[in-house]
Amino acid sequence: MSPVDDRTREDPDDFQIVDLEQLRHSLLFVRHAVRRRRGRVIWTFLGLLGLAGGVLWVLPRSYHVESQLLAQRNTIMPALGNPSRTVPLDADTPTRAAAETVLRRDNLLALMKQTELMARWQQERPQLHRLKDRITEALSPQSDEDRVNAMVGLLEKQFRISTGESTISISIDWPYADQAFRLVDAAQQNFLEQRHTAEVSTIAETIAILEGHASNLREAIESSVEDLRRAKDPPSKADPAARTGPVFRRDPAREAIKAEAGQVKVMIDTKRRAINDLEEFRRRRLAELQAELAQARTVYADRHPNVTKLQQSISALQDDSPQLVALRDEERSLQNDLNRLANTRTDPVPLPTPQATETVPRKRSPGPLQDLGDEYARTRLRFAMEKYDVLLDRIDSARIELDTARAAFKYRYAVLRPPIPPRSAEKPKIPLLAIGAVLAAAVLSVFSAVLADLRSGRLLETWQVERLLGIPVLGEMPRT
Repeated sequence: MSPVDDRTREDPDDFQIVDLEQLRHSLLFVRHAVRRRRGRVIWTFLGLLGLAGGVLWVLPRSYHVESQLLAQRNTIMPALGNPSRTVPLDADTPTRAAAETVLRRDNLLALMKQTELMARWQQERPQLHRLKDRITEALSPQSDEDRVNAMVGLLEKQFRISTGESTISISIDWPYADQAFRLVDAAQQNFLEQRHTAEVSTIAETIAILEGHASNLREAIESSVEDLRRAKDPPSKADPAARTGPVFRRDPAREAIKAEAGQVKVMIDTKRRAINDLEEFRRRRLAELQAELAQARTVYADRHPNVTKLQQSISALQDDSPQLVALRDEERSLQNDLNRLANTRTDPVPLPTPQATETVPRKRSPGPLQDLGDEYARTRLRFAMEKYDVLLDRIDSARIELDTARAAFKYRYAVLRPPIPPRSAEKPKIPLLAIGAVLAAAVLSVFSAVLADLRSGRLLETWQVERLLGIPVLGEMPRT
């Protein structure tokens, strides 16, 4: 066997998965390429960093704000206040329909009005985004209603309402930090006021309705008693005024107007009670926030985020909430209806006056039919009085339930974690992206130098000559 065959024979023990010599040559080539094209590497690195900084500057931010409420059943106070209550346990779930309450369209519209979202959205938009909005508006113009609907859809998408066994979390991911805090803070306050209206004002409305029925029943009882008294003691012959006085006919239209006016009065009383309850709830909440602000100022400076957050919450509470505005509008509308019914009066229609010859009425002797009518009237009166007593008992129970619900509301809902103005964006992660941009710029700048050397077609390293020609290099001569 020839020596050449010995050299070319491969030894199985010398087999390597990675050619370490070639790897060393490649690393040296990269190192030398960076030296040879130092200017290219520096300018490429700086250009990529500038491009990454511009991208990060125009990249949309997303700020996360979250609030958590404690919502728990309180069955002790209602059970002690009214042991005969038969409300199902499922109906007393404080976390029921929390998402639907917050994401309801009228509530979202109220949030937009409270936070002045449409105006602030345009004011806080970056210049590049404003330019994009102008281009979009020029290509496809939108009406104000379309913009409002689009904003409502965006709020529905960005709000997150999650409920646990005894907690309610309200969170949002929003492009602007201040707007995100104001939206969550207003959503939390509106949710508490809506639950207060639903749980406390509903009982007050029930009491007003029961009192209206009791008033009507009391009038019916007094009328029945008066009819029985007149039937028992008819007018004497010596009293001509009693015989000849006008007798009025029942007018169904007049009675219907009177009944409708009574119902409207009941509804007005209901709305006024609801307004008073809600105003009292807001006053208590405002006092709590003012106490928290005074305590926070003893620890933090005036520009601290906690102090700023409390000041914004207090400022929002000093304005009328959408629930309060809606109740006052309803009260005003009902008052207008009551005034309209008061102006729509129908005079009673008297019966025909009897003839002059009939100056002395005939005296009817009591008979079986008259006795039967008197007995029927007494029975109806007894039933009415029993029903009236039942209504009074129900009113007393409802009033106890109302007082209990007012006292128990502050134990049913408590703020576990109030919303806090975010200090940094949740998305994108600017520090991580900045580190990644620096690393990517370094790698790409080095790669650009290596690629430029490879595409030049020149032999720049000794190992390139040896691999291309298959002979070892004996020496190198420096370029003069």
